[in-house]
Amino acid sequence: MNGDGFRWLAEWEHFPDGFCATFARGLSPEELLDRLGCDPEHSAVMDAMEAVDLRADLEVGGDEEETVVALLRAGSRSGWAFALEDITLYAADRELLGRVSVGTEVASLRRDAAHGEAWFDLWRDGRPVEQRTVRDPDELADLEDGLGIDAPLLELLSPAHELLTGFARWDG
Repeated sequence: MNGDGFRWLAEWEHFPDGFCATFARGLSPEELLDRLGCDPEHSAVMDAMEAVDLRADLEVGGDEEETVVALLRAGSRSGWAFALEDITLYAADRELLGRVSVGTEVASLRRDAAHGEAWFDLWRDGRPVEQRTVRDPDELADLEDGLGIDAPLLELLSPAHELLTGFARWDG
């Protein structure tokens, strides 16, 4: 693989509050956000700081339930669309991964900062193929090479880099 791979995502220092990265083979960033439940009319190209500011404006609280907003920054690389959430784990939902993977292959890598480990799921055409707990990022080497996923470090981490940004809401 000649790119950044995706093992680095599982390392603590990159996302201290956790993350959820979703990769879908052969989809465009727009298609992936649509399958993840983002309203296409409210998706726009923006840098990370603009997206975070907008997410703060969209969060709504209530007396009994709170509406949670997931910020998904999407792009594509090496035949895979990717969507990255920092903090929330919205796209890790198994029912959602099943729907997103219909007609394609979806890889999900997520880490909840409180647990200190990451989880990987691979889905094909609506069905789970593989699941594993990841305690060491090198445990992902075989998958990274076999799938050809290339998570672009600069695009995912750079606050100034512009990516298609979408929002999904659900009741927490």
